[in-house]
Amino acid sequence: MAGIVAKMIMHSMMKNKPKNLHYVPRDYSAEREKAKKLSAMQPLPKDIQCTKEAPGCWFEKEGADRGKAVMLIHGGGFNTGSAEYAYNSVRHLCVSKDFSVFAVEYRLAPEYPYPKGLEDCVNAYRYLLTLGLRGKDIVFVGDSAGGNLVFATALYLRDHGIELPAGLCGISPVGEVDGSMPSRKDRVDRDPIIGADFTEEMAITYVKDHDPKDPYLSPIYGDFTGLPPVWICVGTEEVFYDDAFALRSAMQRANVPVELMVGEGLCHVYPMFPDPQSTKANKSMRAFIHACLDLASPI
Repeated sequence: MAGIVAKMIMHSMMKNKPKNLHYVPRDYSAEREKAKKLSAMQPLPKDIQCTKEAPGCWFEKEGADRGKAVMLIHGGGFNTGSAEYAYNSVRHLCVSKDFSVFAVEYRLAPEYPYPKGLEDCVNAYRYLLTLGLRGKDIVFVGDSAGGNLVFATALYLRDHGIELPAGLCGISPVGEVDGSMPSRKDRVDRDPIIGADFTEEMAITYVKDHDPKDPYLSPIYGDFTGLPPVWICVGTEEVFYDDAFALRSAMQRANVPVELMVGEGLCHVYPMFPDPQSTKANKSMRAFIHACLDLASPI
């Protein structure tokens, strides 16, 4: 179960969670600024450098190998977050010089609904290939909406004959945007982060007039044949709990190697929280990345 610190954080978040049952338009510019300030409250360790380079940002320890890379796709409900302030994910990835992290700056809804963000992720991957990296040198990592884009991008690459990355990691990934998973309703009162209005918000701001069952929007409906190995984690207290299992089932049907870690008593993107289970999940993810990139196992 969750440790005392994680429980305290989750309890505090639950008390401040909006209770909207239906989508209420928000000031997304203000939300993005708030997210930046929250990230800046826990800055990166001093030994991790950030270099802006369109279409994103490089994060790495001095002397890190750019011949091996994690392509990081940040979360934020498709409408907030940024490459430069993806600190929570970066601090758990940049722990050695074995590879660098390239965080993608993709366009956000509602100003730029689907498929703009997906297009930007595909173009960011193409950019890495122009630098001389090959697919075998790159692993995708994404949390929440970023996890959705990890799998959508991989499906797009496969469908368009573009070489695939070496592995895919989804941290509490959004598997669908049509609200079909039972946990969307069953666990909304247990989830301290994601509200009951999520599906409606996605329909209005991100999906628009596209079919929400399109695998590029809802990867659980995709055929994953030919995709590289997959690592996923999910917390028992989140509305995307069933999404993770549906994604695992889709991988298994396609005979894609897949590992799923479950954080007992923990919430959305739990590896970002201080907890023994989070430490275990981050170590497991790094070991998966090292194996995919044909690197020695991390310490």
